[in-house]
Amino acid sequence: MSNRDTLLGVFGTIYRWRKALRNVCLIALLGSIGIALRMDNYYKSTTIFYPSNQDLSKPELIFGGMNRVTEYFGTDRDVDRLLEIASGHELVDYMIDRYKLFEHYNIDTTGKEGRHWARLKFLEHYDVQKNKNDAIELTVEDTDPQLASDMANGARDKIDEIGQRLTKNSQAQLLASFDANMKRKSSELIRLGDSLRNIQSEYHIYAGGYQGEQLSEQLTRAEEDIARNRARLEVLNGNPLIPADTVEYIKANLRGAMRQREMLLSRNSKEGVLSIRDYNEGIGKVSIANDLHNQARKQFSYDLERYNQILAAYNTKIPTVQLVVAAEPAMIKSRPKRSMIVIGAVLAAFLFTLLAAFLADAYKDVNWKEFEHR
Repeated sequence: MSNRDTLLGVFGTIYRWRKALRNVCLIALLGSIGIALRMDNYYKSTTIFYPSNQDLSKPELIFGGMNRVTEYFGTDRDVDRLLEIASGHELVDYMIDRYKLFEHYNIDTTGKEGRHWARLKFLEHYDVQKNKNDAIELTVEDTDPQLASDMANGARDKIDEIGQRLTKNSQAQLLASFDANMKRKSSELIRLGDSLRNIQSEYHIYAGGYQGEQLSEQLTRAEEDIARNRARLEVLNGNPLIPADTVEYIKANLRGAMRQREMLLSRNSKEGVLSIRDYNEGIGKVSIANDLHNQARKQFSYDLERYNQILAAYNTKIPTVQLVVAAEPAMIKSRPKRSMIVIGAVLAAFLFTLLAAFLADAYKDVNWKEFEHR
């Protein structure tokens, strides 16, 4: 019986307050309809893209210096990097200036806080996040569907531009470092070349192995000539049958061979003639200087090739985003849901009025004047 009495009491309260409930709900209905009709329609446009793999901008990959398989789509770190760019002030300020959002949002530009409010207003209608497929979804909402589409595509292109610029800045720093290093190595290469030429000029050694063989052959021939001419003199000297000029000729040949041997075995660098002594003293110095010069030249050639590869990568436009879906003007508004606004307003008005009715009935027998006298 208690439940029945309770339900009867509830229905009784509703019945007694039926006119008030009706009037309040009617006012809420008309008011919510009026407010809903005055609200602007908003349209959403979304573009979807993946980040590119940062390795695509590396010279090793462009020129085939990497042995691993190329991944064209980026990792989670690449996604996070683009999300940071997408939420940065540079992008937001670009959108505000590019699409004249001060005028579009009716924000006063004379005040110092104008850009702050423009940023907040834009961010209310802008969203970028990673979806379940690890792609980036960028959404812009506006009362103009075409403008919303243009802004979404423009924001994506700006993200790509900023990402490329960051990569280019890193490559530019690397190029500057290589350039400074190559200038230093070029000076070192010139110094080593001058040192090599000075040593070669001092000892007259320009083709070490070949000149060494030639000196050895010359010394051997001189020794052979000395031995041969001495033997001839021993046989022919004192023989009255041999003409005197023949003997003198053999003696002259002997003196020439001995003089040649002497020159080969003495130090003659100042006279411009290479001797075995000069060769033995200078070949080590020339070899070391030549090795240092060759190593420096090879390293410089490698660095120059590396520099040209980085420069080629720097001059190559490699996008940082891989477009999947471009934003298009929306055909259907995203908000407001006017029917839900009206239903919610009427339901809320009914419940609050009903609560007020229950409270009024519950405390209608209380003598409030007694509390005043107390």
